[in-house]
Amino acid sequence: MVVSTTYDQLSAELQKALETYNQEIVEGMNEAYKELADAGVAKLQTTKPYHDRTGKYSAGFAVSQRKNAVTATGAESFTIHNKKHYQITHLLEHGHLTRSGSRTRAFEHWKPTLEELDRKAETIVKRVVESANNG
Repeated sequence: MVVSTTYDQLSAELQKALETYNQEIVEGMNEAYKELADAGVAKLQTTKPYHDRTGKYSAGFAVSQRKNAVTATGAESFTIHNKKHYQITHLLEHGHLTRSGSRTRAFEHWKPTLEELDRKAETIVKRVVESANNG
């Protein structure tokens, strides 16, 4: 982008260009984070290493945008959680003690999903920054 400007207006033009660049990246990241969160919910609902007898636990997964949790860059923050059966997510993921003192088996379903989302996030961040550089 070529802009002709005077020496006095140079700092204002640079600041405007950087703000536009930052806004493009923040908007791209917000869309990408929302897509990633939705993909995480879909994976948690379909990948069930545990025996979901009624389907209520899997159906309870949802995405919420965290209020007042905007980062310093202006990116929004999303949380994946189970709305109705939040109490048992930790017990399923890590196992727990039974009444007899033995431990139940852990059914890892969050950890693999979060690792996959982390890998996808890296590639998406690179893609968003590259598209902002080219645009």
